[in-house]
Amino acid sequence: MQLKDFFDYKNQLMEDLLTHESIVSLIKQDIDMKDAESLAYSQVFPYEYVPETVQGGGTYICFDVDIQNVSGKTFLTPALYIWVFAHRSNLRLPEGGVRTDKLCSEICEVINGSRYYGLGELNLYSVKRFAPMTDYQGKVMTFYAKEFNRQFNGAKSTPSNRKNP
Repeated sequence: MQLKDFFDYKNQLMEDLLTHESIVSLIKQDIDMKDAESLAYSQVFPYEYVPETVQGGGTYICFDVDIQNVSGKTFLTPALYIWVFAHRSNLRLPEGGVRTDKLCSEICEVINGSRYYGLGELNLYSVKRFAPMTDYQGKVMTFYAKEFNRQFNGAKSTPSNRKNP
């Protein structure tokens, strides 16, 4: 894996989140899908973010990628973390239920099993409570994938101090 895959995973997830009407409407009610991109870097962040002050009781999604382990020279395990949280005034859905729970359910439906992240399928590992600051509640979702550790570069020559086969 080249570290550019982190960049690709984050861009893919941003697209997956902002092109699904159910997710977009849970983040910001009464938003037109043609304006969904405006949520990027205002309520949806490709890094861990916590608002400094209460900004209108909003709903937020943040995400990031770590490498959990490297199993030999061939594979590694990227972990995709997604933080979903909302101000307590925005948690209750009009139809009943909790906004952050519904968002987690919708996100999982969209990306769990996806083949756009790593080799094979992206797999849900855990969903845990998350409270980033006073009056905000949410969940942190963890997904794992498997990825190649390195890509072979056949054009690269063998160093002169090494034996040639």
